[in-house]
Amino acid sequence: MLYNRSMCADGQIIRSRSNAGLKRMRAVLAGRERGVLVLEGERLVRDAIRLGCPLEGLFVGDDHPELLDSLGGEGSLVESALLQQASGLKTSPGVMALAPVPRALTIDQLNLEGNPLLLVVAGVADPGNLGALARSAEAAGVRALILLSGGTSPWNAKALRGSMGSLLRLPVVIAEDALQVGRELGDRGIRQAVAATRGGEAPASFDWKGPIALWVGSETGTLPDSGRGLEPLTIPMSGEVESLNVTVAASLLLFAAGREGSKAP
Repeated sequence: MLYNRSMCADGQIIRSRSNAGLKRMRAVLAGRERGVLVLEGERLVRDAIRLGCPLEGLFVGDDHPELLDSLGGEGSLVESALLQQASGLKTSPGVMALAPVPRALTIDQLNLEGNPLLLVVAGVADPGNLGALARSAEAAGVRALILLSGGTSPWNAKALRGSMGSLLRLPVVIAEDALQVGRELGDRGIRQAVAATRGGEAPASFDWKGPIALWVGSETGTLPDSGRGLEPLTIPMSGEVESLNVTVAASLLLFAAGREGSKAP
C-alpha cells in the first residue's frame, strides 16, 4: 500500500519522526526488516516506477512538492529536515521510497539463448563496489548477474545507488555454492573464465566468442578451482602495481568481451 497525503500527520505534510512510514524506512536501512529495500534519489525511484516495482511508500521533501506530482502523486510530502534524518546519506536527495525486494531467480530461469555474457561475483563485501560492478556489467552487455552468498546484498541501499538502477534492471541470481554454480553453467554449455592476478591469458588474445561466464572475486571470495574448467585471464599491468580493484578489473574484462551494444534475444 502506498502512503498518501491523507495519511500525513497534519493532513498535508509529515512533521513527526514517529510517522509509521519514516520509522519503517529507518528500520529497513538499519537492517531490522527483511524483504524490503530503500530507494534514494529521483532517478532510482523513477527507474523502479518505470520497471513496474510496486512501491510500498514514497516520500518527497516538502521543499519540492512538484516532484511528488511528477512521480504520480501517490505518496507523502515530508518536512525536509525529517527526510534528511531518515536518509542514509550525508545529504538527502529529497526523494525516498520503499519497495519489496525483487523476486529471486535461479540459473534455470535465465535467458541463456544466443551468446550471453554472464558475470559471477564472489565475496565482494563493499556495497559501492557491487553497485559499480552491476553498472559496468549492464553497460558491457552482461545478460545476468550471479552473486555468491557471503558478499554484500544487492539490495543494500548503497549498492542500489551505486548501480544507478542496474541492479533493478539486470536479472540477479543469488547462489550458495560456487561449485554448484560452476557445474550448472558448464552443463548449459557456457565457457567460464576467471579474473586472475597473474598467470592467465591476456584479454586481448582470449577467444570471447560464444556463451561465457566471467568469475570475479575479492580476496575473501570463494571461487571454483581454475582447474575445473575456468580459464584464467590476467590484465597486463605496468610498474609495481600487483592488482586492480575488483570493479576496475571486471570492467576491463567485460568490455574486452565486446558484447556492449548487443541485445538479448
